Amino acid sequence: MRAGYRAAARLKLPERRRRNRRILLGLLAVGLLGWGLTRVAPGASRVLGKLPMFQAGRVEVTGLLYLTPDEVRPSIPVREGQSFFAVRPDEIIRSLLKNPRIESASVRFMPAELMIQVHERRPFVLVNAGRLLEVDSTGTILPPLARGLIADRPVVSGLSMGGRRPGARLTTSRFADVRRVVSLLESPGVDLLPEVSEIVVDDPRWLTLRTSRDQIPILIDPDRTTPRCLMALAATLRDLRARDRRVLGVDARYRGQVIVRCAPDSLGGEPTARDKV
Repeated sequence: MRAGYRAAARLKLPERRRRNRRILLGLLAVGLLGWGLTRVAPGASRVLGKLPMFQAGRVEVTGLLYLTPDEVRPSIPVREGQSFFAVRPDEIIRSLLKNPRIESASVRFMPAELMIQVHERRPFVLVNAGRLLEVDSTGTILPPLARGLIADRPVVSGLSMGGRRPGARLTTSRFADVRRVVSLLESPGVDLLPEVSEIVVDDPRWLTLRTSRDQIPILIDPDRTTPRCLMALAATLRDLRARDRRVLGVDARYRGQVIVRCAPDSLGGEPTARDKV
């Protein structure tokens, strides 16, 4: 080190944290003081609203999954540079919730910044209604994305629908059956959902799952299906593929057994085309 050189002091982590806390508390104190002045003297809001610290210099939207900030920003009735004292959080939330893809939202004021946190509805299944409709776990129909993207979820066919407009909710008992089965298919330890491309519900007695890999039809009873039954089904599918069997159908409606019907040409000379696993 050369003579006369003096290095800048570097704060340790605890000291930096204390310094940042003091700065944050100072900013909050100034904000609260300004807000209190506006309650005591209404004219103070006009004066403070001209300061950059009390203006929406930036509007940031966080928590987005499928929507983009450009799709959400027009629903926020706040212009950049607008005084915080003219911003109504409840109006922002009501405006955002008009989009069926947004389930909830919250608003926070930061110095010169408006923070908006949104929680999007997640696509649960795709319903075949002449075109594919994204539906969340509550049965709410989601509007299509501007970019034309669609979630990779199983397609439900044969479901009767009262309405198809975004925001409408499916209330049929068959959708409740689908919701229960899909939840079980993607539960830990089962992990069968990526194997299923379609769920057919046109028969009131059972559901028919079709595998995405080889289109095997699998019959299940939604009232009797359990995680243990689906784990046995997953093990059966792995075993059939390991043996290179061509499967015509699988019946998993009964507890304790999975009945497999194989094509005669894939049995290797075995006398029956019906296996019990």
